[in-house]
Amino acid sequence: MKKTIFITLGIVALVGALIVFIPTSASGLLNSSDFISKYKSTPGAVLVDVRTPAEFGTGHIQGAINVDYENSNFGSEVKKLDASKTYFVYCRSGNRSSKSMVIMKDSGIKNIYDLQGGISNAPELLK
Repeated sequence: MKKTIFITLGIVALVGALIVFIPTSASGLLNSSDFISKYKSTPGAVLVDVRTPAEFGTGHIQGAINVDYENSNFGSEVKKLDASKTYFVYCRSGNRSSKSMVIMKDSGIKNIYDLQGGISNAPELLK
């Protein structure tokens, strides 16, 4: 019984350590400089701002399209996107963009990157 408990605890500790040390880019989460650099160096990349149109109107990253996560037709808009392209998604804090990534992946889009902490962590990117 004790042996089973120790093995289980060992496995839990190993998994926890792996999660901590997995680079954020492996999960699609990039800091602001890596996000912009990778976006600019990826041919045909699409920059998607998932904030509301009002938020988008106050400033957005140059070249971004607005696909409002809070709009009831967000899922159907995502299905219209070309799944073969690479997408760079951001919002204000990272909450909506991370949820958007799940919906996008469920729609068949495989190449998606998220701006870590959202645009509030990188206001210098707004135009």
